[in-house]
Amino acid sequence: MSEPQTEYQAQPEGLARRSRGLSLVWLLPLVAAIIAAWLLYRDFTQGDIKATILFPTGDGLVRGKTAVKYSGVDIGVVEDFRLMPNAKDLNGEDGVLAEVRFNRSAAFLLTKGSKFWLVKPQVSLTGVRGLETLVSGNYIAVDPGSGEPQKHFIAVSEPPVYVRGDGLRVKVTSPRLGSLNRGSPVYYRQLEVGQVENYRLSEDDSKVEVELFIRREYADLVHRGSKFWNASGISVQGGISGVNVELESLASLIAGGVSFYTPESQQQSPLAVDGSEFKLYKSFAAADAGIPVTLQFDRGVSLTAGSTQVLYQGIQVGQVSRVKANRSIDGMEVEVLMDPSTDDLLSENTRFWLAPPTLDFSSGVNDLLEGNRIEVDLRRGSRSLRSYSAKSKPPAKDPRAPGLHLQLTARNTGSLQRGASVYYRRVPVGRVQGMELKGDGSGVEVYVVIEPEYAHLVNSESRFWNVSGLRANASLQGIEVEADSLLSIVRGGIAFGSGPRASKIADLAQNGDSFRLYASRDDALEEGITIYLALSGDEGLKVGAPLRYRGIQVGEITRMYLNRELDGVRARARLYKRAERFARDGTRFWVVGPKIGLGGVDNLDTLITGPYLELEPGEGEPQVEFAALPAKPELDLADYMMKPGLALILDAPRRGSLKRGSPVYYRQVQVGQVTGYQLGELADRVYIYVYIDPEFRTLVREHSVFWNASGVDVNFGLKTGLDVHTESTQALLAGGIAFATPDNAEMGLEVESGSHYPLYGKARQEWLLWSPKIELYPNIEDGFK
Repeated sequence: MSEPQTEYQAQPEGLARRSRGLSLVWLLPLVAAIIAAWLLYRDFTQGDIKATILFPTGDGLVRGKTAVKYSGVDIGVVEDFRLMPNAKDLNGEDGVLAEVRFNRSAAFLLTKGSKFWLVKPQVSLTGVRGLETLVSGNYIAVDPGSGEPQKHFIAVSEPPVYVRGDGLRVKVTSPRLGSLNRGSPVYYRQLEVGQVENYRLSEDDSKVEVELFIRREYADLVHRGSKFWNASGISVQGGISGVNVELESLASLIAGGVSFYTPESQQQSPLAVDGSEFKLYKSFAAADAGIPVTLQFDRGVSLTAGSTQVLYQGIQVGQVSRVKANRSIDGMEVEVLMDPSTDDLLSENTRFWLAPPTLDFSSGVNDLLEGNRIEVDLRRGSRSLRSYSAKSKPPAKDPRAPGLHLQLTARNTGSLQRGASVYYRRVPVGRVQGMELKGDGSGVEVYVVIEPEYAHLVNSESRFWNVSGLRANASLQGIEVEADSLLSIVRGGIAFGSGPRASKIADLAQNGDSFRLYASRDDALEEGITIYLALSGDEGLKVGAPLRYRGIQVGEITRMYLNRELDGVRARARLYKRAERFARDGTRFWVVGPKIGLGGVDNLDTLITGPYLELEPGEGEPQVEFAALPAKPELDLADYMMKPGLALILDAPRRGSLKRGSPVYYRQVQVGQVTGYQLGELADRVYIYVYIDPEFRTLVREHSVFWNASGVDVNFGLKTGLDVHTESTQALLAGGIAFATPDNAEMGLEVESGSHYPLYGKARQEWLLWSPKIELYPNIEDGFK
């Protein structure tokens, strides 16, 4: 039996089969080729562009960070850079070649004529450039060209001077450049309308040619008859007639500038075209470009043509060009050239007046040397004027000035001047507008204006006082000189203030409010109460002499005059507000002056400052009439008996050189003083009153002995020689008393005030040998008081 046939049987060799399509093996390379072609096409049409820029140095370039910007937009970045030694494009100098990748959108910038430069922060007198690089870092800027496409560029060191944009380009010539620079502004009526594009020396090197760019919207302001002048920085012209300072703006002070104006007579001249040439004058006065204005004064005035300035709030806005008498010979006709920038302000509301020179530390003596000046208050109005009636003196007040307007009344103004500052806590917050006599001549009205931001500092309780000049206080310790400011010394000044409670409860001041102007701060803030003192007239007191309590001034004498009986002097004094409680019955006043004698020197400072009045307050009813004593009232025995020390009575056959204030010694240490003396009841002795200080009262016992230590005790013997003894130099000059206490077993008990002791003429030798041990009391006088 045969085997079954299998399902798969081998095919015959050599039999060929037909393919059904493209093999998958070839499909994948085809797709890859299509993608590559698409990427190549995309890179060519939309991909980045690589170019190189040659720099003289690599300072400021950072690989992968330094960007390329155009109109503030990043258009590329530095990918790499390499050194280029002996670069031909840099005249054989070494350089750095930066490889930059640009966005495809910046392709139009990569053309022949494009300029690249590195922007870094730069600060100079002409301005600040590249300040944004402090945050973003240095970058490369580009100014596009218009030639064929290009991939290699050479960096320039400075930005192109050509100003892009549509406008008018003119040229001005000047003997010197001044502080002009590329980019300096060009002004018309102080409005910036263009800039300096470039400058160069003329072909013959005799002058400087400055190219100006005027923006198109302002080009019609420039006529063939326009006048240009240099407004760079500050123009200073000095001489014996004064100092002339001109300034166009803060920007022109730093970066320089050019101003121009077309006089009225040249308004119809043809418009300037590109390339028009003008002369650059040194000032608007030299350009004769000012607006002519005529001023009529009602009297003769001292003004100088070409020198006298016209000022507006301290800024020169014009200059006197001609001075002559008017037709009726009773006044002056003055022609001034006003700055063109004031054209719109020369209206019916504008006022001119003559201002005298003032001495000011800010200007030294220049104001005095240059003489009078004309001041103007420029105001807008409905119509333009070219002729004015000028005042021969400044207005006393100007209600149109912004701020709080106040009226101060004073008996006199001292050295106060118009324009002086008004101070609050020594900070200027206003100024004096002017002054005028009251209608009845009894005083002076002072008009001040407080700046708006400080108006809330003035209330109905505010006090104003004069701070003009210097305030001096002399004593043995020196001379104290006080001034609110250097300006207040010469120009004067006013200060004001109010108490802390008044500033909270008082109403705010309003325009037109009146206040009294006090002569000093003490007068203003220490108005106090008036009292009257009876004096003998020979005390040496003067008006202004202080009233003091415990060394502190609490008042002063304000007036002195003869009393009705003509046998004495009556003084009017003011106790400051804080010392009003001293005006009571029982208060005692006495004169304090210098005392020079054998017993010592007291109050020596009054030799310089003069005598003053000291007071001791009383506790009675209020009163204002007092009699001043010629010297400090001394305490009597009863007063000392009430004090915590020890009051003793010494019986002596005579007073000797003892007097009130003579010292009392124990072991040559002063422990008390003589407080007085008087004859005994039968006139057979002298009672010497002494007071022992509290801490030493335990030294006096029942058996203590006292002797007169005045003068010098001299003993001489052939064996002992010469023996000279005195308790102290003070006792030698002013007299004195000494005492001794026996040793402990014999000293006895402590004694009370009022005890009597005999006063011996001199000490016995054994008394000087006593040395008891006695515990001293602490100083209890302060606690007793």
